[in-house]
Amino acid sequence: MLTAPVLLVAAVYATIVGASPPDIIFPCHHMADICTNMCWAMRCAQPRFPQTLTWDSRVAKRSIMRANLEASGCRILDNRCREHPDRQGYIGGIFYVCDEYPFSFTLESSRADGHGVSRCVRRKTHMLKSKRLRAMYAPWQAEGRETHTVRIGLRNPGHKGVNYCLNQPCVNDGFEIQDGMVRTETEAETRLVHGRPGGDGWTTTTTTTMRRRRRRRRSDEVEGEEEEPAALEAPMFRFFTTPSGAVVASMEPLVAGMNFTRVVDDENDGDGDGDGDEEGRGGQGGGGKRDTVLDQWVVEVHGERVRYVSDVLLDEVSAEVAAASAVD
Repeated sequence: MLTAPVLLVAAVYATIVGASPPDIIFPCHHMADICTNMCWAMRCAQPRFPQTLTWDSRVAKRSIMRANLEASGCRILDNRCREHPDRQGYIGGIFYVCDEYPFSFTLESSRADGHGVSRCVRRKTHMLKSKRLRAMYAPWQAEGRETHTVRIGLRNPGHKGVNYCLNQPCVNDGFEIQDGMVRTETEAETRLVHGRPGGDGWTTTTTTTMRRRRRRRRSDEVEGEEEEPAALEAPMFRFFTTPSGAVVASMEPLVAGMNFTRVVDDENDGDGDGDGDEEGRGGQGGGGKRDTVLDQWVVEVHGERVRYVSDVLLDEVSAEVAAASAVD
């Protein structure tokens, strides 16, 4: 248990290093396919996309969001996840909804130039994702805000069925689509696409993370062999324990002792494959009844009651510990 002085020091340190708590926490034990898609987009896509996005009222309009969604490979009237078993990325069965990253209401999606990432997922998990996102940005809309950062955290990234969120190798499982295809070979360049405010609105900055090839010359000025390009290094998640027993993953500069707000998991929010009752059993995957010892409150969002809890990051742990924490 962290003492008050330790929490105070951690909070001050977090301010110094510019750390900010997540604006939204996705429960990977309820949405393994959604988390897999996000982690691939954040770590492995080419170009890859940041963990912190930007909600913008100019983008969060039906016509723009639909255009962004379709540019990411998710067509509404010609759904590849339901109607095209002959196309790459098709899974079949209950995986008939197309999920995109970056989210269609973000500036990063508008500036992705068609490079957004998509995956076929369950309808139930996609609905849960949408519900969480609406609960996040509804207050910003009510306050009349024009923009707001969307800092993303992942809860229980080691739950079964989740991939790439424990810093696994970036090997496409055959279902991650970008630029209309499954990328199976390492490309010469990986870029990080993100939006930054400019004089006339928002511009896109592209950063090359791969070292350029360099030529070596011997002392006698005879040209040597070209060096092989350095291997692409995917960014790595860090992992923190919480009082509920769950683990939170992030690539942002989080620190132990940092407080954050999240939606209380509903035991009925399961992913539809028999794994969603873990919280009802009080298993480690979701935190279960241990959430009751934390401060909670209820907010009405679009006619629905959403229960929130104030949580805190405790100790930073390894990926191995994060994986073990997801075991019943």
